[in-house]
Amino acid sequence: MRIYKNLIFIASLMCPLGANAAGPSINEINSCLALVDFVDIKLDESSDQYDASDMVRIHKGLSAYSEFLQHDIITPKLLSMYGGNSDRAELMQRLFERQRKSFFRHLNERYTQKKLLTDYASAINDCSGKTRLSVAVAEALKTALDNMEMLVMQK
Repeated sequence: MRIYKNLIFIASLMCPLGANAAGPSINEINSCLALVDFVDIKLDESSDQYDASDMVRIHKGLSAYSEFLQHDIITPKLLSMYGGNSDRAELMQRLFERQRKSFFRHLNERYTQKKLLTDYASAINDCSGKTRLSVAVAEALKTALDNMEMLVMQK
C-alpha cells in the first residue's frame, strides 16, 4: 500500500510539470513580444530606405502579432497564474515591460544598423511557431515576414 501511495504522489508531482512543459513559458512569449516590438521600432527608423506600401504591410503584420501575443497569450496566462487576481497580474505585467526595455537595449547594442536583417524575420518566425495563431494573424504575419525577406534581398 505504501508503494502505491508513493507512486500516486510522484505521478501527481509530474502531471503539472508535463502540462506546463507542453507549451512555451510566459517568459519565452514575453521575449517574442519584445522582439516583435523592437523590430517594429527599427522598421520606423528604416522607413526611408524602403517602399512605403511594403512598410505598411510589415507594420500591419507585426502589430497584429504583437497584439495577439499580449492580449491572447500573455494577459490570459498571467491571470491564470494568479488565479484571476488582476492586481497581481498587472504587477507582473509591469515587470515584463521592464524586461522588454532591457531587451530593447540589448538588441540596440547588437543591431546598430538601420536596416531590416534576416535575423529579425527568422527570429520572429521561430517565435510564431511557439503559439497557435489565429488565421488572420498568421496571414498578416506571413505577409510581413515575406516582405521583410524580400526587402533584405533587394539590398
